[in-house]
Formats: sequence, structure tokens, C-alpha cells
Amino acid sequence: MEENIKDLHVLIVEDNILNQKFAAAVVKKMGYKADIVANGLLGLEAYKTKKYDLILMDIQMPVMNGIEATKAIRRIELEEGKDEHIPIIAVTAFAMEQDRKNCMEAGMDAFLAKPYKPFELQQTIEKIFT
Repeated sequence: MEENIKDLHVLIVEDNILNQKFAAAVVKKMGYKADIVANGLLGLEAYKTKKYDLILMDIQMPVMNGIEATKAIRRIELEEGKDEHIPIIAVTAFAMEQDRKNCMEAGMDAFLAKPYKPFELQQTIEKIFT
């Protein structure tokens, strides 16, 4: 594994408890730290208040969905002139090509269809950081 991806701090934005537990277990098994929030609005607030290296973003959530949250994060990056672009991986059960397109147009960096296998998440993270 690359040196620059050993100590990632990952924000998991997911409303389903079982999916939260699965994602957190996978992320922690890879040796990364994980915080979990239950909707896009909470994810946006977490992004604003804490430094994360990566966001795993569910798409269908109450209060604020993953597309809206991603657009808000990208808007903040532009408005604040941030040099850092936080990678966001869409994680969704909606895996049609149009769903993938919508995620990429919103500013997400990668797309994983649920249910995903741990190695698929690992490969996706490695592609982003190498």
C-alpha cells in the first residue's frame, strides 16, 4: 500500500445502520479512522468542522441526499479557494448508468454499487490516491 494512504481519516455519510457498521468495519480493517453521520446535512457540517481525507457518500438519504451534499462541498471548495479537493466516493444501491453520471456531474470522484466487497472499496481508494 502507498505511504500516502496509510493514515486516512474517512467520513462515512450513510443513513442505514447496517451499512454504517459494514462501511466502518471495512474502513477500520484497512487501517483507517472513520467517523459516521446519518445524512448529507450532517456530512456537510462534519466536513466544515473537521479535516477528512475521503468521504464515502450514500446517495439516498433523508434531510439532504448525497448529490446535494456533494454539490455543497464542491461549492465550498470553490468559494473558499481551497487547494484541496476532498475525494468523494458515491456508495449507492442505485447503480444504473444515469445514477453514475449524476454522481460524477455532482463532483464525486468514484462510484461503488451496493452491496460492495471490501476489496472493491480498497481498489477504489487506491485508484484515487495513487
